[in-house]
Amino acid sequence: MRPELMRPADPAAGYHRVVSARRFRYIVQDPAHTIRVTWLAQDLACPACQTDTGLQLVLDEAVDRLVRVYCPRQHEWAEPRIERAHFVAYSRLQTWADPDPDSLWIIDAGFGEVDPPPIDYLADIKAGWGYGLKYAKRRAKSKAKAAVRKPVRQAKRRLTKAAHRPVAAALRIAWTWQAGGAPNGTPPRREAEPGPKIPSAARYRKAYGMPTPQRGPRCLVCEDTGMIPGTPIPCTECEGPAAAALADAERRAERARRGSPPSRSRS
Repeated sequence: MRPELMRPADPAAGYHRVVSARRFRYIVQDPAHTIRVTWLAQDLACPACQTDTGLQLVLDEAVDRLVRVYCPRQHEWAEPRIERAHFVAYSRLQTWADPDPDSLWIIDAGFGEVDPPPIDYLADIKAGWGYGLKYAKRRAKSKAKAAVRKPVRQAKRRLTKAAHRPVAAALRIAWTWQAGGAPNGTPPRREAEPGPKIPSAARYRKAYGMPTPQRGPRCLVCEDTGMIPGTPIPCTECEGPAAAALADAERRAERARRGSPPSRSRS
């Protein structure tokens, strides 16, 4: 391959290279319009083999006067019909990330690689639908075959295990005799020894002489007095000691009616 075709494009350094996978077009001025400038797009093709796809166009501003075109069939020629300014502007538009908007007119005029054909969404949908149907058919066939093969395989596996069971038992007996033991079956498992009993927290408190925790007041605001301490304001967080005693009596009566033993109240 020629070395100039391996060099990447560098428009800032004056080296322009465009690879056209599709047909490439250059523009010429329409002679029929004299007042208003109109451009005509012409297809570029190899003069030797008439190949119009896969062309590579190269221009080195320091060396070349004309744009050089390379054909995929190893043909090379200088194309005088392509304007240097048009090709340089197109190369910059294709390479630079922030091209000059004033040069976009050459693309509107038709210069450069032709646009790809529109996507045929209908054909893609049909192809996808056909692929989905084929996949569903294959899955259904595989499931049907698996439903038939699975019981057969399980039956074969059970028969094979049943046939090999006496052989395995004989081999185990032979290995046991060879090791010097008697085939008396599997030894009984040793029962786990009971662990130490952990005493309760009450016994720990009694052993260490710790006092039994006393139950505090139910209402932390009034301390079960019904009034806020130091003020004649009744407590709004609880119903007071009388209501608490009445509720306690109702709970005890309900337990007595149910026949459950009364609960011990911790002082």
